[in-house]
Amino acid sequence: MSDTIIHALVLIQNWGEGDDIISTLKSDKHIVSIFHIMGRYSFLIDANFDNKDQLSAWIGRMKSIKLRSGMPAIISMQTQRIINVYKQKEAYSLADYLSMNQRYHFFVKIDNPHHDEALLKLLSKSPIVSSILHVQGENSFTIEVIVGDYDEYRRLLSEMKQLKTIHHIETQEVISVLKYRNQVVGEGGGPVTQYADIRELYTL
Repeated sequence: MSDTIIHALVLIQNWGEGDDIISTLKSDKHIVSIFHIMGRYSFLIDANFDNKDQLSAWIGRMKSIKLRSGMPAIISMQTQRIINVYKQKEAYSLADYLSMNQRYHFFVKIDNPHHDEALLKLLSKSPIVSSILHVQGENSFTIEVIVGDYDEYRRLLSEMKQLKTIHHIETQEVISVLKYRNQVVGEGGGPVTQYADIRELYTL
């Protein structure tokens, strides 16, 4: 993970399934991956920026997007800087997501203000946890879970809830993956690389 680039998870709540906002997000050079999720927010985004001014300008542009009615397309945004990456998927592509059948896919926000060691030990040894991100903001960690048997996820939740330092756990199920590591679904239904990101920076 680069020390000079700002890596961020961005949660966006928008009005409905507007094609305009999705098209804007998919073509944005700062956005590496986009997950359409269930819950309080519509999208979870993995993004990177050169500096805080660039991030601030990008947030302003996102908030300025309007619907045909003139209403703002985005209801709310939450930006969380990524402090550390403890686990990430290697050699993974959009094709891997597109070929997933009969598997459950979640992002889990964990508020664990103190004593991270026990939680990290539990998450790191779990084969169903694909990514572990330490983030700033209302939660301490965001993890990605991919599992074939939902009971395995229930067992992981049960183990996490036994850790007395955890204040809150929120599960966000993934509906679809709209962009992953700069690949989007092309007209033929397969992954297409939109542009070459020479930095090749991603956290998920």
